[in-house]
Amino acid sequence: MDDDDYWNTSETKAQALSFDDDVLSAQEIIAIGQTPSIGKDEDSIFSTSNVKTALLPLSSLVSPKVLDLILIAQSGKEPYKESKSEPEETVAVTLKRLVLGRNCTLHVHRSIKSKKELLDGAIAIGDGNAILSVVLFLIQTLNKKLVYELLSSRPLALNHYISFLQNEGKITELTDLLTMLGRSSEAAIYQYQHHVKTQGNNVDGLIKKLANLLANHFSQPAVDAQQSKLVADYVKLLEWQKYVNKQELNNTSPLHCLAYCCTNHWHETAGNMMSPMTVCQRQQISPLQYDWVVLNVHAKLNKWDIVETLFTKKDWLGRTTVSSHIPIETLLGRLSELQASMRLMATCVNKVASADDRLRLAQMYKIHSVVIETFAKQKDRIALTSYKMTLSPQSEEYILAENTLRDMSIKWKN
Repeated sequence: MDDDDYWNTSETKAQALSFDDDVLSAQEIIAIGQTPSIGKDEDSIFSTSNVKTALLPLSSLVSPKVLDLILIAQSGKEPYKESKSEPEETVAVTLKRLVLGRNCTLHVHRSIKSKKELLDGAIAIGDGNAILSVVLFLIQTLNKKLVYELLSSRPLALNHYISFLQNEGKITELTDLLTMLGRSSEAAIYQYQHHVKTQGNNVDGLIKKLANLLANHFSQPAVDAQQSKLVADYVKLLEWQKYVNKQELNNTSPLHCLAYCCTNHWHETAGNMMSPMTVCQRQQISPLQYDWVVLNVHAKLNKWDIVETLFTKKDWLGRTTVSSHIPIETLLGRLSELQASMRLMATCVNKVASADDRLRLAQMYKIHSVVIETFAKQKDRIALTSYKMTLSPQSEEYILAENTLRDMSIKWKN
């Protein structure tokens, strides 16, 4: 058999060296140190009778560190971790790790002195997350009363903790904190806000919660009387909404409820629960608020007769005057936006006492009759003539200005 035939036989191929898998197992690595370094056995074709078998030390093939890891892996144990020298966990080191967002253990600081230093250090840095982390650590490891005393003299930390309790909805802890600090009024308000926020459209539940809050918290001497009154008025509103039993009115404002009554129950007499006047009395809605709601509701419904009845009156000489709690300039601006008639606008402008202001407002809203009348009263022919030229020829206002200029009874000053 020639050389080519020998290497092409299947048996020879099976014995040929394979380079596809050159990764040795742990057992194979260990076995290397226990096998001859030259030849596998005496009958090997690579052996020679003139060379003695020599064993290589395992340390020449694998480093001691790797060998240790192999042996540990074979035993099934966890590899040991090389100990590293760690810096001492001082207050400064802990604060640095907190600010940088690194893992740190606050519980190594056991003394009250180190805990105070942690808190004061976080406050000095001004990092909100660090401050809150330290405060929560103090809450876990110290008496709450002591923590509250520490916070009372550190407003920044206190405010961060209050915000945290609010955001987390921990109303009981927040109430305890503020009450212990002598801030009962704030504690009551926070509870009120929490109940309104969490009860949603559950009117019955909200009424019960607020009634209990009024009795137990808003009755405290430290709570402002005006705040107690506002909560009591709100309970009355909720009771009215429960009586009406309209889903769209639940948890709406008194003015929204008044607008509903003006729209749907305008002619109900006072004393009736649906009467606008009854809602005003129960909720102590001011006359200014009442006038504003009535104006907007009926103007949008195009019921100008109701608006004029409400805002204009006849004096004892039969002259029409304006009666409204809305400031006149505010009233004029809103009437213009709602596209009120020029007659109503003129009536309102004529109420202005100052001739200069009256003229300014009449020109602003193009109430021509008032402008012409004002120039005539001022006996200013030149001003009236100039104004006439700005009007459309042969319009009603143009003819009024022309006739006024021809009025012989007026003694013009120019």
